[in-house]
Amino acid sequence: MTFSICVREESDEGTTFGVAVSTDAPAVGALAPCISHDGVISTQSFVNVRLGRRGIALLPDIAVNDALEGLLTQDDHSELRQVHGLDARGNAFAYSGDGCDGWFGHRVHEERDLTVAGNMLVGEETLDALAETFVGSEGEDDLVSRLIGALAAGKEASGDKRGHTSAAVMVKAPQTMAHHDLRVDAHDEPIAELKRVYETAKEASEGFSESSKERIFD
Repeated sequence: MTFSICVREESDEGTTFGVAVSTDAPAVGALAPCISHDGVISTQSFVNVRLGRRGIALLPDIAVNDALEGLLTQDDHSELRQVHGLDARGNAFAYSGDGCDGWFGHRVHEERDLTVAGNMLVGEETLDALAETFVGSEGEDDLVSRLIGALAAGKEASGDKRGHTSAAVMVKAPQTMAHHDLRVDAHDEPIAELKRVYETAKEASEGFSESSKERIFD
């Protein structure tokens, strides 16, 4: 039901994580993406939200692959799950159970610090478009915009074979901004609408960050 991308970026300020996801079901942002300063996870297919939430909670202590492999062994229906992500230690992990609906698959691009995964897709070209578009946009804009651009490319490359209803993007950076956590829960063109919401939110929140106005985001 979903295609998604998880990324990790390093800078002089520290580590930044990002995730973007779209699907043909309402409110994907409430289910699939999970993020913290320790890592990022997307849980999808027949969703088990505990894989994301508990996985993220474990990342201060163990690697993302150890966390998710351990949680999957405790899941009686692990063959129906798809989950992927990265942590602050440089580890990456992706899993697609045999019971996921086709076309399904995942990619781990460790040299690019990103993972992609999808199910119920027309084909693997969606995942290739996600990764290639994101990598190709390096230096062009901020991370939220690049992630939304990757979603748009995935959609153009076929995406979810049933269409698209919802989309979400999350970023966890050394300095949090209000436009780092956005979602469109039900829309005929959710990715285009997510881009509009991002542009509106970014413009409205210019100058309002954790380091200004005594704001606390997390």
